[in-house]
Amino acid sequence: MGRYTDPERNGYLMEAKACAALEKDLTRLIEKYRKKVAKEQADRKAEFEEVMGYRSEAEIQEAYGWEFITEKQYDRYLEIFRKGKDALESYEKTVNELSLGILERIVASVDTDRREWEFCSLTPEEQAEERKKAEESQKRWKEMIAKIKNERNKN
Repeated sequence: MGRYTDPERNGYLMEAKACAALEKDLTRLIEKYRKKVAKEQADRKAEFEEVMGYRSEAEIQEAYGWEFITEKQYDRYLEIFRKGKDALESYEKTVNELSLGILERIVASVDTDRREWEFCSLTPEEQAEERKKAEESQKRWKEMIAKIKNERNKN
């Protein structure tokens, strides 16, 4: 014979399981986008290094004149050459970078929901115990931060 389960508590746990499954799938998608973003960054760095191989704007113009680079590359290379290292660090975010940020926010939200459902499935006594553990953890964290600040101020 199966054991009796509180239907309301079981519903909360099912919601939590659904959130966990969704988190798992979204995490795989995040890794996919992280790889894309890393490739884009590597491509930008390679392009920067290629552009910095030119000694002057005249050399870039000569490469364009000899059709070694396209007009689009010529414009981009001049922009990179003029901005220097700043071109590598300050650029407009790509669709993949924006998608990654959105996915990370969604996963954080789903994780919060999962933890809330798990908490709701606890009995009032268990909830009180969890609150007490969280307060103690936060207190230890604040003490550690204060200790670090004090050590930093001494130096």
